[in-house]
Amino acid sequence: MTKRLYLLRHAQAAPSGTGISDIDRYLTDKGLGDAAALGKYLSSQNLKPELVLCSSAKRTQQTLKELSTSFDELNVQKSVDIYHASAGQLLGMIQDCTSTQSIMIVGHNPSIYELAAMLSTQGCERVLSRLSQGYQPASLSIIDCECESWAEINPDHCTLSELVNPLDYNAPERPTRWM
Repeated sequence: MTKRLYLLRHAQAAPSGTGISDIDRYLTDKGLGDAAALGKYLSSQNLKPELVLCSSAKRTQQTLKELSTSFDELNVQKSVDIYHASAGQLLGMIQDCTSTQSIMIVGHNPSIYELAAMLSTQGCERVLSRLSQGYQPASLSIIDCECESWAEINPDHCTLSELVNPLDYNAPERPTRWM
């Protein structure tokens, strides 16, 4: 049985050191636009997670809010634990999920990128190569996992089927550097 995992790094946030606590950092205008465009992209591709696990940080909540405007309803669980979680802890949260075929985690670097890399042992060379180039804000990995239950998820049986970032779904029609 194949289960699907969506790993999303929050969209572009205001820089740290602006007098706002890290957990309260908010999305920039670009981040808001990227998150909304990602929601439209997912909807157009018929990609909708059954369950969304989202960090309690403001920037992840805003990312999810903008993304979710493209869907009727999403089953969302907010978790303060995702905010400081390591890749291993995120994997443990996934393994604790039951009776769902697809999960999205909206989280933070470096853990969200590290988890994507850990679970991406297979896939086409083009997609795996993109993953090795980093994980910019609003990047989304789609990983297909061959397992009966999330408790049995095994990196050796996971395939990175897609990796998209804002240049894929929200790029200007005509890049300014070519004008």
